[in-house]
Amino acid sequence: MAPNPRTLADKITAQLGAGQFKAAFKTARAATKQFPKEAYFQNLAGLAQARMGDERTAITHFRQALKLAPGNRDVQNNLVQALISTGQNKRALSLLEKLRDKRSDTGHVLFLTGMARMRDGDYPGALADLDAALDHDPRHAAALNLRGVVRVELRQEAQALDDYRASIEIEPNAPDTLSNLSLLLGRMDRVEEAFAASEKALAINPQHFPALEGYSILLNQMGRRDEAIAAYERMLALAPHHAESLFELARLLGHEHHDDIMARVEAALAKARKGAPDIGFLAFAKAQLLERAGDVAASDDWYRKGNESFARLRPFAAELAIAERDEVLELFPDNAPLPQAPLSDGPVPIFILGLPRSGTTLTEQMISAHPEVFGTGELAMAGRLARAHIDSGAPFDAGAAERFAQAYRAELPQMPAGTRAFTDKMPSNYRFVGMLLAAFPNCVILHMRRDPRDVGLSMWRTYFSSPAMAFTFDQAAIATQINLYRDYMDHWKAGFGDRIVDVDYADLVTNPEAASKRLAQVCGLSWVPEMGQPERNRRTVRTASALQVREGVHTRSVGGWRAHRAAIATLLDGIDPARWPDLAPE
Repeated sequence: MAPNPRTLADKITAQLGAGQFKAAFKTARAATKQFPKEAYFQNLAGLAQARMGDERTAITHFRQALKLAPGNRDVQNNLVQALISTGQNKRALSLLEKLRDKRSDTGHVLFLTGMARMRDGDYPGALADLDAALDHDPRHAAALNLRGVVRVELRQEAQALDDYRASIEIEPNAPDTLSNLSLLLGRMDRVEEAFAASEKALAINPQHFPALEGYSILLNQMGRRDEAIAAYERMLALAPHHAESLFELARLLGHEHHDDIMARVEAALAKARKGAPDIGFLAFAKAQLLERAGDVAASDDWYRKGNESFARLRPFAAELAIAERDEVLELFPDNAPLPQAPLSDGPVPIFILGLPRSGTTLTEQMISAHPEVFGTGELAMAGRLARAHIDSGAPFDAGAAERFAQAYRAELPQMPAGTRAFTDKMPSNYRFVGMLLAAFPNCVILHMRRDPRDVGLSMWRTYFSSPAMAFTFDQAAIATQINLYRDYMDHWKAGFGDRIVDVDYADLVTNPEAASKRLAQVCGLSWVPEMGQPERNRRTVRTASALQVREGVHTRSVGGWRAHRAAIATLLDGIDPARWPDLAPE
């Protein structure tokens, strides 16, 4: 008896719903041969491949389906989303441009366009598309959710929160939106609410991967190591070769698990496609495992491979960094008086800045252990406000300083009653010291000092997710950034040296109690013993130092670059001795 296409379609749909993706693809593939002119089966075959994580093969089936049914919206949408998932954003945008005038659901086409622009890194363009999509359909829950994601990238956290909540009001049981809400609330230090959102998403769908990922990140940031390990294992039960989960487990698991996790990492490496982002995470995972096993040379080789993979995907634009240095320093000429904004009655800002991996997190842990200090982590507001002012072309006068201070304080998270001071430990604020001193006349500037060779090595062996940290994947770029940092700090020290307090990393780790007492003094605080025990500070840490600060203070990394001379030769050669005359030759 000839097969019934409706029966076959129902069978494939049931297999997809049950998570039997391989079986669904096998059934759909057979159906495409039995019914070669039926677009429906090509579409289902593509969906099955996409659910298995092979969007590239899925694209082939979606294209075949579109040839058979050029006007089918579901097929069009699936093809666009597969193109976006595989990073073919320009092709997705080209297809969407052709579809815009042919479809009546303009809002959804604009939503997909916004998604493609976001994945292509064009956040302002994505925001404009999503605004337009919501003008067409204000109750498009997915567009509200995606606009929230874009606004998070643009550091518009308050507006993002409004978007997520509006989306959830329309679709209360959407795990994607709940997961995104959880991540944002975690960033805002609203940890209990973040956990509630994650747990609701996982109650709706225990296998929802983004919700599990966000839940794992929260646990890790809070120092709940065993629970974080269990959450990552849940993710790997769903996707055994998930590179980021293996990378995190390689950092979290103890020596007794070395052979097991190494075998899993190597199995994932064997499966990874050449040039895929997974390679970087898996290479870093293997490097960390080899490092802990004492094989320094092999570890450095895998760090090199991982960095090369990340650098290909996220190249560093040195010319933009150099141009920004020139633009910023021109606003504060030598011997020019510093403009002053009026003093504010709010908590005193304590800016902890310096090169990444120079001890900013450790310093914040010490200071925020004081009961009257609120630790905000790394705030992006100063950089965003500075960039906007630079782009305006206006001088940074007293009026600009006052507007800067007002805009910055308006975006601060809510702080407990009785807070006298707060910390902002964004390392890259070293670029904007002049603006910070002008905007906040009573602020404290803590400048972290650490041997740039140790800092450079540490950056090269650390994965940073922020696009602003792309320089850390290339040794020549790291050296460029180190040299630019010295230019900034030499300029600020020459003009405002009496307002900048140097904090030596070596002092922090050699005698944390004495260092914390000095920090208390320069910040105008009465010292409390908890400040000398930063590893006991249970506040959430959302940076690459989350694990290290909970291990306890140690001096192992001081001078550690010497054991890696050969591996970081390009970095060492790039550090300009004219800028760094205080570095003893080795």
